[in-house]
Amino acid sequence: MRKPLFITVIAFLFLLTTPLPAFAYSYGDPGKEAFAEAYKQFEEQLDQNDYTLAKETIDAYDKEFTLYFPEAKEKIDASLAKEDADAAKQAYRVALRQNIERRLHFAQEQFDDFGQAKLLLAKARGTYDVLAPYVKESEGAKTSDSLYTAFDDSLAALGNPGLFGVGKKASDRKTFDQNIKQIEDTVTPLFVLPGEEKTGVFDEEDSIFGQSFGTDDIWKTVAISLVIILIVIVIIGQRKKRRAQ
Repeated sequence: MRKPLFITVIAFLFLLTTPLPAFAYSYGDPGKEAFAEAYKQFEEQLDQNDYTLAKETIDAYDKEFTLYFPEAKEKIDASLAKEDADAAKQAYRVALRQNIERRLHFAQEQFDDFGQAKLLLAKARGTYDVLAPYVKESEGAKTSDSLYTAFDDSLAALGNPGLFGVGKKASDRKTFDQNIKQIEDTVTPLFVLPGEEKTGVFDEEDSIFGQSFGTDDIWKTVAISLVIILIVIVIIGQRKKRRAQ
């Protein structure tokens, strides 16, 4: 292998083995979930009876809906076609509920990875920010505030690895799981599709991509695969040159 290429490959592999918090998400503010924030625009457009623009808002997040919330998307599309604004809003709110479940599910799975779990928890909370007014309207301010407390307690339960051991705080898995359960048990029953059988938390079988959306694991896998392919191509090319000589 040529020396410059060899050095490049080694450097690339080194980057892949180091923590990548800056690349783990492509959402900007870790406390914001663009897919959830778009609901506010969607609701405003429907309040103005602009169904064409509302459809464009939905289509902008077709990837998320297709991968994770296909039933909600089907209901939204049908409701928009019938110009049933209330049904369309409710279906979108169901998708937001499912998104909270999805984020929390993988936060539990990544509990031992402080950075990832914290980011996933932030995404769940960011989504709840959009649903909070509806929870407050339905269940009262006390219930809505208790869920924010549960999010805060979940974050605290993650502990803190500290910097070189300074400021290190032990994690508490039991407390974390208890607060996650409280959030799900409260939010899930409030936002369901008509006739929806499943009202439990998000499961890996609900998505062929599992936790890859929103974490850096899939990108590491893809990058490593590309490096391997590059190495194979270079080796084959060198062998062909030797045979030709």
